[in-house]
Amino acid sequence: MLVISMGQETEKQARLSAFEGYQVTEKLCAEAGANPDWKFMHCLPRKAEEVDDDVFYGKRSVVFQEAENRKWTIMACFE
Repeated sequence: MLVISMGQETEKQARLSAFEGYQVTEKLCAEAGANPDWKFMHCLPRKAEEVDDDVFYGKRSVVFQEAENRKWTIMACFE
């Protein structure tokens, strides 16, 4: 995952260059030998450089279920 944290904005271009070609795509995962039924999770917020739309919004994505579960976990902690 491409990480550009607050206070590191000056490193953005160098990091984008260093990670060029490493966007999560169906093709990249297939070439890497991923399990045929792999799932995609993400901690949000999403950056387009990290993952393409087909993966993020596609059949493999459990991003929104993950986010909903996180919401209920946080609410339980407050209880």
